Amino acid sequence: MSPQHLVVDLGGVLFHFDHAHRLQRLADAFALPSDRVDVLLWRSGFSADCDAGKYPHAAEIRDRIRAATGFTGSDEDLDAAWCSAFRPDHAVRETLERHRGSRPLTLFTNNGPLEQEVLLRLYPTMFDGFGHLLFSHHLGHRKPDLAAFDAAAKQLGACPDDILFIDDSAANTDAARAAGWTALQFRSRETLEQALRPRSQ
Repeated sequence: MSPQHLVVDLGGVLFHFDHAHRLQRLADAFALPSDRVDVLLWRSGFSADCDAGKYPHAAEIRDRIRAATGFTGSDEDLDAAWCSAFRPDHAVRETLERHRGSRPLTLFTNNGPLEQEVLLRLYPTMFDGFGHLLFSHHLGHRKPDLAAFDAAAKQLGACPDDILFIDDSAANTDAARAAGWTALQFRSRETLEQALRPRSQ
């Protein structure tokens, strides 16, 4: 039996992901060098803490970003810059829908409540058809921590060998296999279609 749960990553699979672009957008918004933004919000561990659920509300994250950077602009501008790394990949979305067959579709991503709030607001149709949206801040663990995969499987009510996981990170797909999942490292829409088509027949 092939795995009956199809689980996909967000940044790098369902959405194109460009962190350098985000750093520059934030740097422009904050009037700070991009390296300084990286230190304040990523190398400090702040973004990882958001992903792990340390700050459970988007409003608190906005407040902490403002305190760290001195930003005084609107929430709308802050949200747009913070989530500017993500650009929908409609071709991947269409491929998933066309070839998933009857398998339930789940999103499993290392992101915090601010990304969840903003991306669902900006791109609602990208999440149509997903039975579960597993953002790491709800799980309390980030990929590739094995605890994240165990928590995700528990949320799905699925046995590990009944899950097909697609992620652009080799570290994450290796961890998924260690957790007993079937895993595919995403490289292109074409290879995704090749991998899914036989399973949907």
